[in-house]
Amino acid sequence: MEAIDFMNQSIYLKQPGTVDDITSHPKFVLIRPDGTILYSDTSNDGKIISIHGKKVKCTHHEHYMAKLVENYFPEKQELANKIEQGNIYAPIFEFLGEGNVLFNNTTTYEGPTFFLHGIHGQLLIPENPTDAQNEAIAQLDPYINYFKEIEVKEYQDVAYNIKDNYFEDGSVAIKNYFDRHSVHAKARH
Repeated sequence: MEAIDFMNQSIYLKQPGTVDDITSHPKFVLIRPDGTILYSDTSNDGKIISIHGKKVKCTHHEHYMAKLVENYFPEKQELANKIEQGNIYAPIFEFLGEGNVLFNNTTTYEGPTFFLHGIHGQLLIPENPTDAQNEAIAQLDPYINYFKEIEVKEYQDVAYNIKDNYFEDGSVAIKNYFDRHSVHAKARH
């Protein structure tokens, strides 16, 4: 997969992980309309990182989001402020509204929850994903196919939060997404 590790500002070179290789699980992924994949994995959990000149221990999604905005969307200072206040939903909806695809690892790795419920994530898809984004989504498949459950949200109107939700095993989530897309495309013609 060709992706940019947005936490370390380098090309992402890791191979897909496994259920047991926790450090390679995708944490937060943004796919731009041009197909560029901005990727982070859980290996950054617990590391000391710098966000806007402040040293913080990377422990929450907000740290990943803040680093993404700092490194690749510096013009979005308003988003950086919302993230600093603990609001990660505003940036997610703004990114979706701009036509970006997002993947968010929602797994709780600590305590019995992980052993009871396994690895979970969300794939958020805007109303009209581009062909380049669909190619990037296909590249993401081996990185999430071992997840126990993926919530796929296909938005028809981000502004009004109108979407179709599908809860699927990670091994079939992306395949089923493309199958649905194929059926909808045939129905339109």
